[in-house]
Amino acid sequence: MNLKLPKGWEEVYTDQFIEIKKLDDGESSFFIKQIEILAILTDTLPEDDMWNDLDVEELSQSIKELKWLYSEPSKNFKKQIGDLHCIDINQITFGQFIDLNHFFSDNYLDNIYLTCAILYRKQKINEWGTITYEPYDLINIFERSELFKDLPITDIYGVLDYYISFKDKITNIYKGLFSPKFDENEFTDEDYTEEEKKDIEEEEKLSQWSWNNVVHKLSDGDFTKHNQIYNMNFVSILNHLTYLNVMKL
Repeated sequence: MNLKLPKGWEEVYTDQFIEIKKLDDGESSFFIKQIEILAILTDTLPEDDMWNDLDVEELSQSIKELKWLYSEPSKNFKKQIGDLHCIDINQITFGQFIDLNHFFSDNYLDNIYLTCAILYRKQKINEWGTITYEPYDLINIFERSELFKDLPITDIYGVLDYYISFKDKITNIYKGLFSPKFDENEFTDEDYTEEEKKDIEEEEKLSQWSWNNVVHKLSDGDFTKHNQIYNMNFVSILNHLTYLNVMKL
């Protein structure tokens, strides 16, 4: 059997990559799993008759050709896909970060297309010679995500690390916002008054990562201001929250 197999990740489509990564390591035998991988890479089904004719020697040779599967795809990614450009992640809005955080936490592999839909936008040069991007709130990210579904994994895989690195940096820089206010093991009557304990418990309930609570606080409960806050730069929001935290406002 002459199998036409990809030579590297750059020849593997994103949906194939996701299928391979989601294969169960525990239940299938080594032989069955290799057949499943080969089927994914050749757009066939493991139950197809062609796999019944594959002997152990042919399977072993095919596996040797796929040694690159055990490496990670390049974290470089295309900054431009069609007429869409990946924005500077430091310029994301508060609303974009909330969406990124939600879809990434839910199932980052299945949601890689939505991650791209959030970060890639059309752009133009305004009359002052500055690059401007289409407004995020005018984009249907579910429709836009379809534009990324027929791409090699190497075109967009690095977008995941792009977001992770940003989030790690933000969490480190603004750790005062995201770290617990107290160590539960040190929560004693001697250290806190009843009023202080009540305040701390309430603050823990309204987690610093509860973005709805942040919006409510910054808008002073005015619903009409919510969109304005969602469209603000995320880093600017964090700087303001840090100020409020320091000033205990």
